[in-house]
Amino acid sequence: MKTIVEKFYYIKTHIGGNREKMHFEDTFGMPREEQMHITPPGKDNVRIISELDFAIRLTKELQGIYDAEVEQALDYLVDKIDSQGVLTAQDCESAENFLLPMQEACKEYHLILAAHAHMDMNWMWGYTETVALVLATCRSILNIMDEYPEFCFSQSQGAVYKIVEEYDPAMMEEIKTRIAEGRWEVTATAWVETDKNMPEGESLLRHIQYTREYLEKKWGVKDFDLDFSPDTFGHSANVPEINRFGNVKYYYHCRGNARKDVLYRFRAPSGNEVITYREPNWYNGAITPQIGAGLIEISHRSSGLKTGLVIYGVGDHGGGPTRRDVERALDMMNWKIYPQVKFGTIRQYFKEAEKIQEKLPIVDQELNYFSPGCYTTQSRIKRGNKRLEAALLDAETLGSLSFARVGHLYAKEQMKDAWRNVLFTHFHDILTGSCVQDTREHAMGLYQTSMAVANTQLQNAMRAISMKIDTSSIPVDIDGYYSQSEGAGAGYGIENFVGVPSTERGSGKTRIFHVFNTRPVKRTEVVELTVWDWTGDLRRIQLKDYHGNLLPYQVLDEELCTYWDHKYVRVLVRVSVPACGYTTVVLSQSELLEYPVYLQESSNQVARLFDDHILENEYIRVRIDAHNGRISSLTDKETGEELIQKEKSAGLNFVDTETASSSAWNIGRHLANTPVDQCLNLEKVSTGELRNSVKATYSIRNSKVEITYVLEAGARALRIEMKIDWHEIGNETIPVLDYKVPLSYTTDEFLYDVPAGIAKRAPLSNDVPGLKFGLAKNASGKSAVLISDCKYGYRGYQDALGLTLINSSTSPDPYPERGIHMITLWLGSYDGKVAGIEEMAWDFQHKLFYQPSNCHTGTLSMEDSFVQAEGDNVFISAIETDEEGNLLIRGYELGGEKSQVKLSFQNPIAKAETVNLFGEVRDEQIEIDGKNIRATVKAYSIFELKIKLETAL
Repeated sequence: MKTIVEKFYYIKTHIGGNREKMHFEDTFGMPREEQMHITPPGKDNVRIISELDFAIRLTKELQGIYDAEVEQALDYLVDKIDSQGVLTAQDCESAENFLLPMQEACKEYHLILAAHAHMDMNWMWGYTETVALVLATCRSILNIMDEYPEFCFSQSQGAVYKIVEEYDPAMMEEIKTRIAEGRWEVTATAWVETDKNMPEGESLLRHIQYTREYLEKKWGVKDFDLDFSPDTFGHSANVPEINRFGNVKYYYHCRGNARKDVLYRFRAPSGNEVITYREPNWYNGAITPQIGAGLIEISHRSSGLKTGLVIYGVGDHGGGPTRRDVERALDMMNWKIYPQVKFGTIRQYFKEAEKIQEKLPIVDQELNYFSPGCYTTQSRIKRGNKRLEAALLDAETLGSLSFARVGHLYAKEQMKDAWRNVLFTHFHDILTGSCVQDTREHAMGLYQTSMAVANTQLQNAMRAISMKIDTSSIPVDIDGYYSQSEGAGAGYGIENFVGVPSTERGSGKTRIFHVFNTRPVKRTEVVELTVWDWTGDLRRIQLKDYHGNLLPYQVLDEELCTYWDHKYVRVLVRVSVPACGYTTVVLSQSELLEYPVYLQESSNQVARLFDDHILENEYIRVRIDAHNGRISSLTDKETGEELIQKEKSAGLNFVDTETASSSAWNIGRHLANTPVDQCLNLEKVSTGELRNSVKATYSIRNSKVEITYVLEAGARALRIEMKIDWHEIGNETIPVLDYKVPLSYTTDEFLYDVPAGIAKRAPLSNDVPGLKFGLAKNASGKSAVLISDCKYGYRGYQDALGLTLINSSTSPDPYPERGIHMITLWLGSYDGKVAGIEEMAWDFQHKLFYQPSNCHTGTLSMEDSFVQAEGDNVFISAIETDEEGNLLIRGYELGGEKSQVKLSFQNPIAKAETVNLFGEVRDEQIEIDGKNIRATVKAYSIFELKIKLETAL
């Protein structure tokens, strides 16, 4: 044996009970030795071996200055093993004494032991079990704290604390005492350990905001600077920007970042940074004698920081640190030739990291893509999340409008509870779909509860405004004796998390509707109105604006339809609605100018010709192939450019994927890709000035699909409404359904919207996350854009833009997708600033709302705008009102350059300032000019304006 390492290896392998590791091993759970009833080495043997392991690495780090001492200790132990066959406690102590000259150098290194319990919310179980594991884990921690005064513990997730408050308030008081002592560290700056790719940027901000508000108020917590996200499945490039806007400056994660960095500065495109620690081992670790062995290597990957962080505690299903961990730690604190070991907190580590912040490398890219299957799996959860985010934001905006105009303040606390329900589903095993049936059922219940809140607040806000609008100048023919329309339509049109209750409040042949716009830009769109128990002549319907001018309209139903005991007819009208405001539309019966004559014409028509269907408006022209019902052409009429590749078509594809590489976390390797082109039926649904639509019906193995193509006047994209009755399950292969658009041009750049921004990505034969859209950049003309109302897994690759719709993985849920799915896509063209495509995608998912009204006096005009926003690269993401009545307007810059946003109000502005998420004033340029505000927004950054208007109208 010539080398130090050979001697060390000889000693280790001659100690009874030793087992050499052959690769990285997770340390959580019962060790293999215990499972196999192998007697482990004695404590003294373990101690000296662990000390030697660290000493050998340290002397190498210090250019061999302690090689002699290490050699002496090794030779002594080799001799003892050869002569005795064992190492006694006295032998180990003597060897340690040879190493004492190294003690001071060893103690320059530090290990902070931060205990935690990774408690998955509803991962492979239901909420009942989640509550049980939370309470049981917290009780275990409190017991350990009682027994070991030095012990510290860290726990994330606002939802954990809410469970304790609701189900065991006595325990809550015990934990609050430990928090006050500084031994229980709260690492929660999110309601749950959330996914970072699929929630909107606004949702991620609400995680920070509502978690802090709750923990400050209920638990007395003061520190909210740490985002602890160990198991999150990837990290968008804007995580640092979102966190810093919420005063969060430290970030801990495990997955993501293929580089070797352990400690680094994670920098957003805006330039904002968070000090980030990427777990080099695993977040469910244990205290073992080996925790010091890798410290020097970790120090190299941490820009020389000699302090290491050990995150330990049984996890996933809770449990946390064990007494074995604590006892081992206490023993190791007395080891002389070893780093200083102490119980501590995660923040203590980051405080040490701050001292070398300027030395840390910069990582300025998104840390993806882990688990791309999670962008698709469990369609119901994803639809619920996307629709709820939109509904809650719309409710806040209309609530702000109603407060400004009539003093009606929406129920903020109720809305916060609704938001927290949705935030709970953002847990990285719920929204991602890597869960089971019980998980989904609980999530869907939360979504239903939150949608009831959002719809109620939306309707109340519109009603409060409508009651104050002066409609007395509109002549109506109220006939209370014969009319049964009042109250009709209760609960109509709000299934699948789409739509807002619009119960009829008018009667007679003249009906009044107020149409509302939640976006701060003027919109001209086609709105579908439902008219209840109308006794007039459907042939004589007319629609006018509040000035009496005729509006373009289209009656969708040839005769009255039935909903429970009421009758209705649907009417389209194209209307312009002011920015963040409303307008008034009047439906009535026109005068009879000529009495019609009816002749039998149908029997004289020629036989039906099976020609392609053409859907066309002023912007695009779409051809639906008569044989297969797929899109064979999409032409931009402004440029004449064709976006679909010649002799190919856009549509659904049935993909057989490899079972071995498939799960909820991954889309398996594609084995066979079959276009869905056996169209069983193709028929026109509607034809008219405002809407033309065609429906195609398919049978796919055991499933059925109905696709309705809808093109409305003024739309820059074709709407593709899909009803998928899915009965496929995984077996020898895993069935996957996707939508693919073959492009007429080649590109090496795709754009996708991500939380609070837009990401540019190269082609990739893999699903990547996009919140609402994927755009295939066309350098020479119009770009094809694909927008979804509930899907996140886009794929831009090989001259095609696609979106995965259904993944029938068998693990962990064997039947994740069986049932009926409603999915809406939009396929169109775009050429303009990036903020424009974001606005386009938001408009499709934040439709115009309407509220039926009647004739009455009031103080408001029949059309009004609350606030209008202008700014080429600036996008407004939220409008809400705080408890003091201040208006909060938040958004972000998308163009990558310093930009200006102008906000125009109907009221004079008393005061305005730029603030962060918690209302703290920021030093950013702002100008107030009467009713206008101009604010400068930094490139790629989030901004918020806090505004006090002088008076309400």
